[in-house]
Amino acid sequence: MKLKKFSALALSLMLAVSAVGCGGTSSGSGEEATANNETQTEAAGDNASSGETEDVKLKIWVPEEEVDLTDQMVQTFDEAHDEFNIEYEIAVVGIDEAPQALETDADTAADIFYTPSGGVADLVSKGLLLPITKDFDTIESDLPDSALDAVTIDDLTYAVPFSPNTFFMYYNKDLYTEDEIKSLDTMMAKDLGDGMYNFSTQITNSWYIEMFFLGNGSTLFGEDGTDPSDCTFNDANGLAAAEYIIDLAKNPKYIEDADGVGGSTFKEGKLGAVTSGAWSAPEFKEALGDKLGAVALPTANIGGSDVQLSNFVDFKTITVKSNTEYPLAAQQLAVYLANQENALTRYEKQGDVPVLKSLAESSAIADDFVAQALNNQAAFATNQPSIPKMGDYWDPAQALGEGIYNGEITKNNIQEKLDSLVDSITGTLTE
Repeated sequence: MKLKKFSALALSLMLAVSAVGCGGTSSGSGEEATANNETQTEAAGDNASSGETEDVKLKIWVPEEEVDLTDQMVQTFDEAHDEFNIEYEIAVVGIDEAPQALETDADTAADIFYTPSGGVADLVSKGLLLPITKDFDTIESDLPDSALDAVTIDDLTYAVPFSPNTFFMYYNKDLYTEDEIKSLDTMMAKDLGDGMYNFSTQITNSWYIEMFFLGNGSTLFGEDGTDPSDCTFNDANGLAAAEYIIDLAKNPKYIEDADGVGGSTFKEGKLGAVTSGAWSAPEFKEALGDKLGAVALPTANIGGSDVQLSNFVDFKTITVKSNTEYPLAAQQLAVYLANQENALTRYEKQGDVPVLKSLAESSAIADDFVAQALNNQAAFATNQPSIPKMGDYWDPAQALGEGIYNGEITKNNIQEKLDSLVDSITGTLTE
């Protein structure tokens, strides 16, 4: 009988990241990392086929809410794989922080970690991710094309998607009817009474502000999100979208969801609608009960036409670092953590809506109004570009939103600011 050693350590984010250290390392080019790890995987596979037991030590980074679930999943995986003798450590590192921690020092980083699909291409270009080949065929046909496209680079899959990641709109059924929440302008025109707000989103957050630009036909990195020299946020459509945002920010019925203010106001029953994701469902349900509704984003009358707001959609994924010492076990475990059984458990325990088609179409999830809102909005959303240049979007777009919200950017200087935004994102205006 194998002797198993399990150590699930829930460390704080600060401790987990500081443990990574300050000395950056590189695994070489993506092609070199792929070639090296294909060799390692083949060698590990040879050991498995010979009946030998491989001693495996894996470090796993997960969000705080995933610690207990992951601990149980790894134990179940280990019990089913006699070819491995696994010793593992689970540490708390957020899905947004893990990529930066990996870049800081890949040698001490986790073997397996969570990351948004939007950052996959950048990590691949730096040679930091291992292609997921072992066992991926067991779930590949159950993944939608949008999810596969988001994690596939040069015909190789570098991450295992498990949940769509986008936002939609929650609303208070006592304050809005089902017809009223179809149009943001109808919502904003309604008088909800003294001390009440009609709508809240995050203009100052670059993951939210794009919904107005994309909804009105502007593009980021071209129609398919792959052209680093192309951004049309400063064209006529972009100008109309920006002017709409300026008017919205000045409207006394609007409240900015900075530092959770919008969500708190919504839970108090003093706000008609707020944008957020599935992660807010438990607290909103507790606060509003049967008064809570959730739908796709509304339309907005921008430039004289009603347009469907279209936000970014990416996917929560599980990835393996390129220089892991245990590529075979790490790949298999990454796929296992995202399989049907575990995706359903993750949904039931913490509300992550599964991306697997077989689960998304099941009655249990189709009857969930929050999951339905997420899936409906995903159909209107735009795949978040995953090219490395995407990293140049976030700060300039946030600065634009902050300038609008603070009143520093007005209709008198907005075209100039949009030109600067596009220049910051693409660099094309100064070349």
